[in-house]
Amino acid sequence: KAMVEKGTQGEVEVQAFHASALGNERESLEGIKMGTIQMGTLSSGPVAGFFSPVMVMGIPYLFSSAPAAWNAYNGEFGQAFAEAFQKQTGVRILGMTENGYRHFTNNSREIKAPQDMKGLKIRTMENPVHMEMVKSLGGAPTPIAFGELYTALQQKVVDGMECPIVLIHDMKFYEVQKYMSLDGHLYDPLIIFINEEFYQKKLTPEQQKRVAEAAKMLAASHNGFSQQANIEGLQKLKDKGMVVYQPTPADMAQYRELAQPAALAYLKGQVGQEWVDRALAAAKKGEQEVGDKADQIVKDHIKLANDKYAEWVKK
Repeated sequence: KAMVEKGTQGEVEVQAFHASALGNERESLEGIKMGTIQMGTLSSGPVAGFFSPVMVMGIPYLFSSAPAAWNAYNGEFGQAFAEAFQKQTGVRILGMTENGYRHFTNNSREIKAPQDMKGLKIRTMENPVHMEMVKSLGGAPTPIAFGELYTALQQKVVDGMECPIVLIHDMKFYEVQKYMSLDGHLYDPLIIFINEEFYQKKLTPEQQKRVAEAAKMLAASHNGFSQQANIEGLQKLKDKGMVVYQPTPADMAQYRELAQPAALAYLKGQVGQEWVDRALAAAKKGEQEVGDKADQIVKDHIKLANDKYAEWVKK
């Protein structure tokens, strides 16, 4: 908001609506498509109803670090995805940022390796890829509405669930879940959308440039804030008594070998071999580009986020 308004000398005003004030995510994306909403930042969840290849972003254990995902989604793969999405929907993607890694929690035992999942009833979203993943790891996938999840855990309808760290803390799931494994089985992006007709017909070329620059800075800054929230949130969960296990590289290789084949087979049938291959290649390239610098890249993004926030607040 601050970058767009300052960059356009106030010619473009940004009104921000939070907490689903304009409808749920699917309704919001429909609004952006129709032009009743000009712009929005949404999870990948509702996108499959408009463009099925987004499902490849749900390949389990696709990225071993958040910076690798940032590189993939804001690199060649992200560009190809954005172009194909725009061609099919008429909605432009300005960038992608982080919604967070999802991790397994349960109230029965520590999960240190896939075999520890055996027999555990794990709440999942009603998503075939997620359900296949849990099944491949030996768990029993059990779809439950998110609004009913706390009670289901409390009443032991299910043993565990999978969620990002911040959500586990904010929803107080630590009250009904003792153990967490930082397996990061799914990396969720947030996608910055803008109505293409509005972008082309209502904004001048200079304004388009400023909006695009602001979206890129938003993506980079939010990546930093998300990582900072994860670090702080994890410590808070430990302070609340959760037992947290960090899988070893060998553990992660075992998770990947067990979970990916069924998910990939399903996705190939749904979206085709090409998009699956593109996602796997982008992940591999992202990992190679990051190398052993993931921790430093995260620190740099956290610093960028806090520096930019201080700058925006002053303005």
